[in-house]
Amino acid sequence: MGFHATIAAMTASPPLGDTRAAWLLAGVEFFFALSWVVYVIFLPELLARGGIDRRYLPWIIAADQLIFALADWWMGVAVDRARAALRMIGPMLVLLSAVSALAMLLMPWLAATPALFLLAIGVWVATSSALRAPPYVLLSRYAGRATLPRLAGIQLLGLAVASALAPYLAIVLKGVDPALPFLLSALAVAASALALVHVERRLPAAVAPAAGTVPQTPGGRAKGSWAFLLLLALLLAIGQQVHSLINSAAQYKRLADPALLPWLLPVFWIGFSFGLLGAGRLVRARGVLQVLQGACALGALALTGTVLAVSLEALLLSQFAAGIFWAAILCAAIGLAAESGHPLHTGRHTGALMATLAVAAFSRIGLAASGGAAAVGAQVLDWLPVALWCVVALIVRRMR
Repeated sequence: MGFHATIAAMTASPPLGDTRAAWLLAGVEFFFALSWVVYVIFLPELLARGGIDRRYLPWIIAADQLIFALADWWMGVAVDRARAALRMIGPMLVLLSAVSALAMLLMPWLAATPALFLLAIGVWVATSSALRAPPYVLLSRYAGRATLPRLAGIQLLGLAVASALAPYLAIVLKGVDPALPFLLSALAVAASALALVHVERRLPAAVAPAAGTVPQTPGGRAKGSWAFLLLLALLLAIGQQVHSLINSAAQYKRLADPALLPWLLPVFWIGFSFGLLGAGRLVRARGVLQVLQGACALGALALTGTVLAVSLEALLLSQFAAGIFWAAILCAAIGLAAESGHPLHTGRHTGALMATLAVAAFSRIGLAASGGAAAVGAQVLDWLPVALWCVVALIVRRMR
């Protein structure tokens, strides 16, 4: 399917789907994201137990993102193949989630043995991809393509809430033995993954292709359009990563007491949560292209507001607005991934989008860990997200 046909199909308006599956998968997303928060909080302590130098910490987290990227794409391909063979994928995803939970459970006990500890991290990260792209593929089958952005927005609320809680958890869990949080996180992930089976069982029965028919595969132009859109998504995601995880803290410190950071940093994610509640309906009403055009342009304006803010109130408003527009961009991107890959490559395209987000996180971590962030200076970093979002806004503006 070409890009223009893809955009047209996204504007179709079948009835809204049931939201119960999306809320179940939001729980899966929440516990997965929360397990990542717990892991990042305690990783320095666990590395110290094994005698691993602290300077390797950011590179280990960066390597995690590369594993995520590869595993996300592979999982998307595997899900497509399973669906093509009319196999249920829920049990496979639950099994991978159970392995992920076990690996996480063992991390505190293996920390004293660096080789086994790093192996457990690799297994945990790779198998955790069962809780990233595949649930969106299930949701696309459950909801129908036109309603996916709305229901994906509900599902992403789990990520938003976990991200907003991260600064508070860092305070609450300070001094706690890692074994208990890792145990609770592992059990929560394993239990919530059962929702994947429940959602799949409520899907319409898969239908085998009619005899003699040849499944339609994307042409070269469609593949090129999708690769170009992934590049735009990468630029947007790098901008978001640099803004929310590098620039925001410095912007708040400029206008507020640093002790207030745990209460201020979640404002972006609170805005993201509010944006998720309306982004899907907006995509349905206006179409993915108009939403992307508006969200990129207004998001760049909101990011500019965070750089130029001269009062805490103005900064809070700009951060909140930036979160709203990032939610609109992400919902539209997930819907477009499912639509452009329909019917045979939904998992591949959704996995590629998740992999793109992981590559953006890797880029941000590498920038900070290599000293690149300090080298370019705070002023350049402040304007980098604005510049990236403006470039994408200008490109998307020219699309029809």
